[in-house]
Amino acid sequence: MPSYDRYCFTCDEIFEIRRAMSDTSAVKCPKCGGEKNRQVFMEFPTTFVRNIDHPDSPLDDLPNAPQMRKAADMAIRKAMRDMGMNP
Repeated sequence: MPSYDRYCFTCDEIFEIRRAMSDTSAVKCPKCGGEKNRQVFMEFPTTFVRNIDHPDSPLDDLPNAPQMRKAADMAIRKAMRDMGMNP
């Protein structure tokens, strides 16, 4: 069951709930019981992993494999820089 972070407008509390995606019932804040809240998205650390040199890599069969590897590496490094990570 997924967990969701929510922000309560009544008491400024950020809390986590676990419920089914299909559940549309009102969510009550565990601190004040208020129903005026919304889902928030929290940042979390992300790691990019790419195993392109695997023996079964489909890129090896394509004519532009070296260029595709270089473009993929550049895109990953740019995404990491954009997120403030040092590649």
